[in-house]
Amino acid sequence: MSEGKGRIYNLISLIFLLLTIGVIVFVIIRLGGPPVEVQQEAVVLPTAVVLPTLTPTVPPTQTFPPTFTFTPTDTLTPTVTFTPTATITVSPTITETPGPTETPTITPTPSISPTPTPTETPTGPTPTLAPTLSPYLYDLRQGQVNFTQNFANSAGCAWQGIGGQVFDINGAPLNGLKVHVFGTSFDYTVDSGSNSLYGPGGWEVPVDNKISSASYFVELLSPGGTVISPRITVTFPSDCARNVAVVNFIQTRAS
Repeated sequence: MSEGKGRIYNLISLIFLLLTIGVIVFVIIRLGGPPVEVQQEAVVLPTAVVLPTLTPTVPPTQTFPPTFTFTPTDTLTPTVTFTPTATITVSPTITETPGPTETPTITPTPSISPTPTPTETPTGPTPTLAPTLSPYLYDLRQGQVNFTQNFANSAGCAWQGIGGQVFDINGAPLNGLKVHVFGTSFDYTVDSGSNSLYGPGGWEVPVDNKISSASYFVELLSPGGTVISPRITVTFPSDCARNVAVVNFIQTRAS
């Protein structure tokens, strides 16, 4: 039984071996022979499409502007007839016959003298009105601007300026406040204490390089820029002997 199966297996192996040899021989023959021509399929091109030719249509010629003819069909002629009717009634004139003239009798009215009102004598002290306080803490010292000759530099009459001092409520010089001088096309601010030629708390603002009759305004400002004095007007007399305007400020109240 075992020998029969062995023969079958050997036979099958022989068959596969022969087939393998045959395949190898076939491949060698094909490789040694002429190359196989590959046939290309013909490409069929689609039929070209012929587009129709468009003929432009010319629009009809128009004439501008169009002419309109208007023929009225009805003619209206209003006819208004107005006949005023007035009725005038004449009133008869009545003539009055004057009666006898009476002479009026005047009875004099006795004059009544007004009763005099007794005068009251006030008792106690007479009330005194409190003075109106200025809204500013500082004011012009001695209430005036003083003019003097140029002493602050050697320019003489070829110079004009405004200067002065600032004092506190006790009359002591005060530094650190701002003095604002301005006028037509002029605006300048300096600190009090910046010019000792006018004394402690002194300041100076040059306004021109010649004497003139120009006018300027001067006001005192707090370090933060708040106005704390009234606006002082300075008008120069156009005099070489008075080309320096001295403006001094003093504190008038604590708060």
